[in-house]
Amino acid sequence: MRVVLFSLMLLPINHIHSDELVFRLFSDFVKFSSSVDAYSKVCIRNFNGTQAQTELFDLVDSLRKNVNLSENELNQLRDKYSRIGMSTQSQLRQLGLNRKKNLCKKYLKIFERFDKKKNEKLLEIVDIIDG
Repeated sequence: MRVVLFSLMLLPINHIHSDELVFRLFSDFVKFSSSVDAYSKVCIRNFNGTQAQTELFDLVDSLRKNVNLSENELNQLRDKYSRIGMSTQSQLRQLGLNRKKNLCKKYLKIFERFDKKKNEKLLEIVDIIDG
């Protein structure tokens, strides 16, 4: 993922006007990222959630300049990331994954699908920027 992040930061800047579709793509990208990160915080030993969030929003900040995503929209995305992360972690704790790590593999397929959707949304954003 880090290689993808670095190569995306090198994309040429083609300014595109932010609209509802673009914001929705960023919103979906953040939503799936937050869910995967929340699962990782609960189930992966030594997962650095702060670093994951920083890297995500460094990428979002870099890409948002290409589509004129506003500071207000960026703040909405940060808020969404936090809310979904807290909700997902809470649900996983209620299922007992924080106490019985062997349960994590039972839910791994779901979060692998979220990770795949996250990457698909990222590619859609890149397609718009390259468009």
